[in-house]
Amino acid sequence: MATAIVKGAPGHYRTGSGVLKELPTHLADLGVKNIHIVSGRKAWQATSPYLPEELDHQALTFVDGPCTLETSEQLAAMCEKEKADAVIGIGGGTALDIAKAAAVQAGIKSVLIPTIAATCAAWTPLSVFYEADGTHSHYTEFPVANTLVLIEPAIIAASPIRFLKAGIGDTLAKYYEADALVRSFYKNQEFPVWLQVSQFAARACRDILLKDGKAALESVSKQEVTDALARVIETIIMTGGMVGGFGEKAGRIAGAHSVHNGLTEAPSVKDFLHGSIVAYGTLVQLAIEGKEEELDKLLQFYKEWELPTSLKDLSVDVKDTELLGRIIKKILLPQESIHLMEEKVTEDMLEKAIFYVENKI
Repeated sequence: MATAIVKGAPGHYRTGSGVLKELPTHLADLGVKNIHIVSGRKAWQATSPYLPEELDHQALTFVDGPCTLETSEQLAAMCEKEKADAVIGIGGGTALDIAKAAAVQAGIKSVLIPTIAATCAAWTPLSVFYEADGTHSHYTEFPVANTLVLIEPAIIAASPIRFLKAGIGDTLAKYYEADALVRSFYKNQEFPVWLQVSQFAARACRDILLKDGKAALESVSKQEVTDALARVIETIIMTGGMVGGFGEKAGRIAGAHSVHNGLTEAPSVKDFLHGSIVAYGTLVQLAIEGKEEELDKLLQFYKEWELPTSLKDLSVDVKDTELLGRIIKKILLPQESIHLMEEKVTEDMLEKAIFYVENKI
């Protein structure tokens, strides 16, 4: 019988207008008296007006680079020195991943306040690590769920629209990667209940984003909180996180994320957000799987949402054979999740899939 360690949700989750003002009450309920805040500078500026005044006097660290092992270890050491009971992460995936990693290393609680909806980082108990130069290194899944997640939709509505586009791309990949994983792991088997929950969440990610994605993007372009935007925010952060939280290895990453990781070999890709690169990776994965009809369907949505549909859109020259060769080799490193797919992907197969997507332009 298949078993899994389910970490389907944080200990406490709240979303809605004014929820950040409730933070002192939540911290008191958790027995937290001493905190250390880690935030991006722009994220702090955007969030400060919504925070209770007492947080202005807490220890604060600004993050300027990627989530590296060194950065998270330094923050954990500061928290231990200050005898902090919790670390509060405010910002996008970088700040939240650093906060989560530091909290686990210091053995304290994690409070996460996302200011953009670009990934499910606020929900998922893992951190993605990079080298100092921005190239992908690895990700680490933590043994405990995040303690508290608070979302103020007005902050996300006022954020740059490119972050929501990236969030839609990253979260849509949840469905296609989870589908590839269960086909590989559970051939002709009835799914255990925890995996059925994961698959339900994955389908919800696809269905809600295809239905509400355009309206949500229009809301952000007007800096308005609407029902469509609220649904898309929760789909990206909550429902997207549930796919892996309940599905474990069968709800994590497959081909699309491996393509993302390989593309970090190209210097130009550093100018693009994680979810936008993953969105392109989904197209390559579908090409590998031979799902041409689904690929064509997604291309129409991508063009409407202005997500990348080719390497050119990611400023990568497909005619640069030396660079393309390095990208392909990095995608196919032995530890990469593309090898979890049912298809046994070779360099030749991957190159053909990439050019198949290119020729769709």
